[in-house]
Amino acid sequence: MSFLHDAIAKLEKTLEDSGCEHGIVTLGVNYDADVCQYPKGVCMEGHFGGKSGQFITNEPVRANTRISFMYGAPLKDQKQRGAASVIINAVSAFLCLTRKLQSCTPDHYAPCLEELSREVAGKRIYLIGPMPVLERALGRQVVDSPEAADLFLVAGDGMTSDKGVACIDEYLGKKQMIFLGPSTAGVCGLMNLEHWCPYGR
Repeated sequence: MSFLHDAIAKLEKTLEDSGCEHGIVTLGVNYDADVCQYPKGVCMEGHFGGKSGQFITNEPVRANTRISFMYGAPLKDQKQRGAASVIINAVSAFLCLTRKLQSCTPDHYAPCLEELSREVAGKRIYLIGPMPVLERALGRQVVDSPEAADLFLVAGDGMTSDKGVACIDEYLGKKQMIFLGPSTAGVCGLMNLEHWCPYGR
């Protein structure tokens, strides 16, 4: 079991006896969407009940599936975990469980990065997931191992990779973690995790 399974269990409890768990979520790729500057990948979108959520990934899924597909599923690979994450985001948007499920526009990239840089100033940072913008911006603050870090920054595929899931599960509650952008919003809302997306929509 992982933090992602815990989030799914909370969503399952929230939806209990609502009938929503039998609803269909449509997963696809939106190449035209504005995307968060931090993670790498394409915008996988989930649509449910007229609302949508995003997840930036290099392993997008295109499918129609029920919410309940996630319940008790082992989620053994990154594709399955990414699909579960975007379903959580879409359903969270429909239920108004969290805000900021769409990326900001590119004109907000610079102020977002400036504010995040101030937020993490003076701390040793471990990046969970490929984030070239932060590798460049944070420079010497970025460390090579989770053990050496004061703070973890998590985005997109980092949250669903084998290495990322193991790292989050090991250090959640032990070290500060900030989850970045719309990709992580649904899980953060369900699990009460620290979320950074000041200009998201």
